[in-house]
Amino acid sequence: MIEAIYSINDVVITECDAFKIAEDYKKNPSFMWVDIHLESLELTDNEMVLLFGLFKFHEISIEDCLFPQRYSKIEEFENYVFVVVHGMQLESNYFKEFEDSVYELDIFIGKGFIVTVHTKGLFFLESLFARAKERHQVEMKSLEYMLYNIFDKVVLSYESTSDRIDNMMEQLEDDVLKHPKRDDMEKILDLKKIIFAMRRIAESQQAVYIYFTRENNSIISAERLVYFREIYTQYTRMNRAMVTRSQVVVSLVEIYMSSVTVKLTEVMKFLTIIATVSLPVLAVTGYYGMNVDMPGGHGTWHSAVGAMIAGIIVLLVYFKRKEWF
Repeated sequence: MIEAIYSINDVVITECDAFKIAEDYKKNPSFMWVDIHLESLELTDNEMVLLFGLFKFHEISIEDCLFPQRYSKIEEFENYVFVVVHGMQLESNYFKEFEDSVYELDIFIGKGFIVTVHTKGLFFLESLFARAKERHQVEMKSLEYMLYNIFDKVVLSYESTSDRIDNMMEQLEDDVLKHPKRDDMEKILDLKKIIFAMRRIAESQQAVYIYFTRENNSIISAERLVYFREIYTQYTRMNRAMVTRSQVVVSLVEIYMSSVTVKLTEVMKFLTIIATVSLPVLAVTGYYGMNVDMPGGHGTWHSAVGAMIAGIIVLLVYFKRKEWF
């Protein structure tokens, strides 16, 4: 699916037909944004008209769009810069299948145009497109401003995901300290996998954001570099927080193991006390099992039970004074 928005002579145009977009591009619009949602690994005729015919992108860049990239990247070509970034769009089952929530966004940036390519429907791009139609003079005032908005939403997707992870870690910590269960360990390991996956994806994007903070790049004007330095600052802060979270989740594993050990110790302690206080019962029953009389020749059932109870009480009082329970 193709969507494009641009203005010619202050007239805002939204177009879905690739041939009409190519025709209007020859009229030199001030800025054009084309969004392409690839629905398969094979390009349609309309997509080929734009990617190969109109913008003349290199086949290596287009191949990267068709096949998911594990790491982010940035490449300079003669007439454009190609960027691959990754973000988070959490699905309902993200805790178990986190990989399905990671999206790849490929961006072609050239003189007067931005082309975004993705294989997954992205809500934030739909929102930006709607805002661009409603407030064209604000949202589409420059290439730098639109690119800043796109990068900002990608970085914010990590922060919103991190907030959910923080809430989950706090809940898990409370559950583990109160009553550790086997399911808690599975959740901790899933959480650990998510955090390390986020670190792997986020760390590779450093080169992308640094590029747009340099004064000698061909895309961003000097007076607008401050916007992209802000993006890089957000990214750096998020990346550092991700390192901290990875340490916290490792600590959660240790807390779980300690809590289980404490619980097991309490159980063993309880069983040991039961076994110990049962010793008078065993002693008295063993003595009567030998068919002997109680001292004084007055052995009765009541005497045996009394001796058992007295022995148990003595042991319990002794354990209590020792603060063993």
